Amino acid sequence: FELALRQYIAAFDGTSNISPSEFKSRFDNLYQKNFIFHTKDGKILTREEVYERESSQLASGTKVTLIHFRKIGLECFDIKLGLANGEKHSTIRVVTTMSAKQAAVSREIDESPEANV
Repeated sequence: FELALRQYIAAFDGTSNISPSEFKSRFDNLYQKNFIFHTKDGKILTREEVYERESSQLASGTKVTLIHFRKIGLECFDIKLGLANGEKHSTIRVVTTMSAKQAAVSREIDESPEANV
């Protein structure tokens, strides 16, 4: 899983020089067919919605860096990513549960001061 994640992140180098088929292949290696993403504001995104969102980020030249990757359970990982696109910088932290060496469910963690009181 970690290798697939690192290969996927490498596509987001800010240049969008990866072919659509290669990007789709890396996405397919990382995410299970029934993958679900829970956003910090309570929305649930399907695998296809995640693909569309991340394809858009790739096309817009978003650069992604891995801040941390920690195993926190038998098949559970805490992952924090830095995202940069021009002057816009942000981070996203997710807890991902795997199954069969692929991401099955990810839940975005709200790290805002208001959420952690």
